Amino acid sequence: MRTVRLLSLAVAAASLVAGCQSGASNPLGVDHQATSPLTVAPRYATVDGGQAIRLTATVELPNGSRTTPDDVRWSTADPAIAEVDRYGTVHALQAGRVQIIAEWRDSRASSLIVVAEQVRKKGDCLARLEGGATSSAASPCS
Repeated sequence: MRTVRLLSLAVAAASLVAGCQSGASNPLGVDHQATSPLTVAPRYATVDGGQAIRLTATVELPNGSRTTPDDVRWSTADPAIAEVDRYGTVHALQAGRVQIIAEWRDSRASSLIVVAEQVRKKGDCLARLEGGATSSAASPCS
């Protein structure tokens, strides 16, 4: 039994090494943000539905200085939970977790946003859902 476990570990290790040496850029789907010159702050945030938070992408230059590039591309993994505009402002819509991704040149970084309370979007207006009922007090729109 011990031999089988050791053999399984050896096969798994060999697969990882082969995957990395085969030219596969990310065989396990691990976020390599630590090695990317691009970072997003905050990395994690909790936001109530209907609220917004501004994310900031910064790049570490070869000389060690940091800058905020203008041409960062922002996207959301789930637009039903949160939307993100071209400036990195995240608008929380529905309770859940969503990854917001920043891309700059060949670098990617992300932030995990947890939306704590659900809202309903009605045109350009937002209304909180409390116990299944819509509250018009949460939105200036009626």
